[in-house]
Amino acid sequence: MEMVENKKLRGAVIGYGGAFNMGKHHGIQMMNAGIDFVAACDMDADRMEQAKADFPGIRTYLSVDDLLREPDIDLVTVITPHNTHAPLAEQIINSGKHCILEKPMCIKAQDADRLVHLAQQKGVMLSVFHNRRWDGWYLTVKDLIDKDILGDIFQVEMYMGGYDKPGPWWRSIKEVSGGVFYDWGAHYIDYLLGIVPGKIKSVRGYVHNRVWHEITNEDHIDSHIEFESGAVAHIEISTIAYAGKAAMRILGTKGAVVDTSLWDGKITLFTDINGVKVESDINCMKDSHDAYYQNIAAHLYRGEELIVKPEEARRIIAILETTEHSAAAGRELELPYENIDVLKAN
Repeated sequence: MEMVENKKLRGAVIGYGGAFNMGKHHGIQMMNAGIDFVAACDMDADRMEQAKADFPGIRTYLSVDDLLREPDIDLVTVITPHNTHAPLAEQIINSGKHCILEKPMCIKAQDADRLVHLAQQKGVMLSVFHNRRWDGWYLTVKDLIDKDILGDIFQVEMYMGGYDKPGPWWRSIKEVSGGVFYDWGAHYIDYLLGIVPGKIKSVRGYVHNRVWHEITNEDHIDSHIEFESGAVAHIEISTIAYAGKAAMRILGTKGAVVDTSLWDGKITLFTDINGVKVESDINCMKDSHDAYYQNIAAHLYRGEELIVKPEEARRIIAILETTEHSAAAGRELELPYENIDVLKAN
């Protein structure tokens, strides 16, 4: 892939929906990183009027084809329902433009693999917006691991849930969203792969559809992941959990970390000092979510290493999908694509 020299990158988004105002969010982060945000595309004309109000002078499009025909657009970010990610990415890459996909990368690992190879063939950048690698709690845990305060990590437990009927929108429709695991599950698996290094030996999934029968997404899903090192992880996402638990529990040979919510700005560290067991609350580092687009710009302008590589995002999709395949098969399964490309912890 060639670096962009002697000109400013021009970026666009496909999808400017009202939920969470993510189109505006991406546009601002592009500009903060030194990328001109010049265009937006959405099938809703009212949302395009909103884009013009948010970014005076922006070009707007109701057609993806019309947007991709513009020769001066270098980078396109996709912010649409999950089942559209793969076909839109294929269009963008084939048009010769760099592509960022909102997480998750797509729904099927086979599609993710095809996109990885297509981007390589076309000589363009492909990345996925896993900006939560820069969450303050995660940066703090990574620092503890790097300083060997926790020792070797041998067990990780992650949880998100409660007892609450999902709302009637596309994220609750399995065919569109991929299922309940494809939202925060994608973040959790990305966290996990940065905490535990090495190859994965097997995945075992458990799925429950017991309460919200009018919702096609699963009510509850468990993923048990075993690494070749012997480390194990348990990820649980639920909409039918009357009793909750800590969002994160990480056990190492020298210490442990518990984070009850991920958002209260502190974690609890359990360790040993001179033979005395110590429990202490640690203030987390600050979030640094702007770092994602700053790295994209550094990669395209100066050839710096891309932090969120497409092969890593493909691995996440493989785990999500294999969890469901395992649940259907009633047994543990090996992970596809595990012996190729990027397997190091982030």
